[in-house]
Amino acid sequence: MPARRRFLGLLGAAATAALLPGTARARLRRSLDYEDPQDALTAMVKMRGSLLPEDVPHWYAGTIYAVLPGRSPLPLVGFEGSEIDYYERQPDGSYHAWAATVSIFRDLASGQRLDSFTNPLTGIRSEVRANSISVKAHYIYSIHGFKRSDDPRPLPAEPRIQKLLTWRESGEHVWLSMRRAYPPGATRGEHQLVRGALAELHDPDQPKVHTTAAPTYVSPYLPWFGMGELGGHALWVGPARKLDRVQQYPRELLDYLERHFPDKLSAHPRRPA
Repeated sequence: MPARRRFLGLLGAAATAALLPGTARARLRRSLDYEDPQDALTAMVKMRGSLLPEDVPHWYAGTIYAVLPGRSPLPLVGFEGSEIDYYERQPDGSYHAWAATVSIFRDLASGQRLDSFTNPLTGIRSEVRANSISVKAHYIYSIHGFKRSDDPRPLPAEPRIQKLLTWRESGEHVWLSMRRAYPPGATRGEHQLVRGALAELHDPDQPKVHTTAAPTYVSPYLPWFGMGELGGHALWVGPARKLDRVQQYPRELLDYLERHFPDKLSAHPRRPA
């Protein structure tokens, strides 16, 4: 009987644990309505960056595939990097956002940082260069939508950001799906999937949600891939994590950035040159 009672007690504890996410979700005091344009803008900024004007670093890593017509996707190299975002609220309630981004590349088998790369499809050997994104434009996020500042197209007159964001909830978790804005003619695209805690998102005292992400980036091949006329495109896939400071990056990555790209350790628009 004692063993049976213990077994039933364990079953009861397991059942209670299984109910906890739903219970916590039911107790959650919501402060944001995803269908309200201003709330949707606030929620998006908390998930992607911070409501405060501060550097928000993201560590990311993954694999780059060559996607060729009529062939299975081929993994080429690994990547690892830093994207630091800085959101600044404007007098009209919109946000301007700046980013500083650097990616380094790794051998898929050994994990070692690559100095050279031999394309398995063409045999071309090239020097590997870090991918530093240096775009002077910034992003504009408002209740009317979002765009890059070098996009001449005006935002719509009616509030519509809530229609550009997809929210999904599961237990204590929330996912935001959206696409990165590019100006006309850009031959690239990025689907952004960001996951965070509902409690942080709906806490009015929290300026940001400590998120993880799974972005999918489609782009032309980097020049040193040596793809020639093979056609197709590159597909970047892998996880990302929002951190509080760059000192939380892996030591090797931080050392590399401090040595080669110290200007990319902040996205502040008025940082010293």
